[in-house]
Amino acid sequence: MRYKTGFIRWAMGLALLLLPLGAWALDLSPDASRVLSDPTYLPLGGQFFGSTEYSYNQVNSNTDNYQGKMTASTSVKTTTLTQVLDFGLTDDLTLRASGFYQLNGTNSQDPSGVSTLTSSYGMSDPTIALVCRVLDEKGAPFNWDLKASYTPDLINAESASADLSGSVARGGSTAAFGTALSYKGKDFTLYLVGDGTYLDEKDVLNQNNGITTSYQPSWVYSLDATTQTRFAEGLSLNAGVSMTFNQSVNASYVNAANKVIDFTNQPSDITYLILALNYQVTPGKLAASLLYSHDFYGQSGNTYLSKPQLDNTIVDRYNDLVGAELRYVFN
Repeated sequence: MRYKTGFIRWAMGLALLLLPLGAWALDLSPDASRVLSDPTYLPLGGQFFGSTEYSYNQVNSNTDNYQGKMTASTSVKTTTLTQVLDFGLTDDLTLRASGFYQLNGTNSQDPSGVSTLTSSYGMSDPTIALVCRVLDEKGAPFNWDLKASYTPDLINAESASADLSGSVARGGSTAAFGTALSYKGKDFTLYLVGDGTYLDEKDVLNQNNGITTSYQPSWVYSLDATTQTRFAEGLSLNAGVSMTFNQSVNASYVNAANKVIDFTNQPSDITYLILALNYQVTPGKLAASLLYSHDFYGQSGNTYLSKPQLDNTIVDRYNDLVGAELRYVFN
């Protein structure tokens, strides 16, 4: 069943990517210009680029215990404001800073109908990145980018309780490395990205019982394919599919009896289907976008070798996101 489900997701993503090619007669001749709404965009030397994005999403899931019986039905509603600021050190080297403010509320309902409401909010740790365009369509048949980023551990990670709000910080630093290949034609862009992210050890405080859980380092890998079709004056449509692959993580905590409890956290792999409708309000200066994403989650959960009765599995998890973005350039 997992194979069939994964195949269906890839087929849907491929259809989403190829739809523009069949729907419009496109001019695919190479074009090295930098269109503000395009996924290949980088600012020129001396330019500042900004992106401000607002999004709202709702993740629904069920949690089963070690016997396969549902113990909770959970809905997490999240509002996020994300800010990105780039500076072109040269035409092909960009310094980037980014971060977000997030507010989320969780409603977890047990089989008897009793609900538990919690909330978390706050700033993320900031991320600093460098993007280098090794090859540019100005002198090559395609674009080739290399990128690296680092997020320090500046804000404590605290899970929410019924009485206390939690934070949205991860609780540990991260470092990411990636590459992107892209081709930009007059009317159509294909943008391919591969990333690897190292998640350093993190600590999360449970404010309900005062116990801190420590997670060992792990890696996350992602593959993205995005197209943009410019089909009318100032209008364009992005269609994309993205997959994230998460490694299992060893974790532990000291319980109230002063005993170390070890377990393995198994995050889910995620497939994202993404659409964006873009309009160049002022070409080269201001662009606005409407965003939509539907996300498919694989199975996840926690496995306790010494206490299998604590095992849990998160199933039937999915997410819908809607949002809006402004992209702008100033010298």
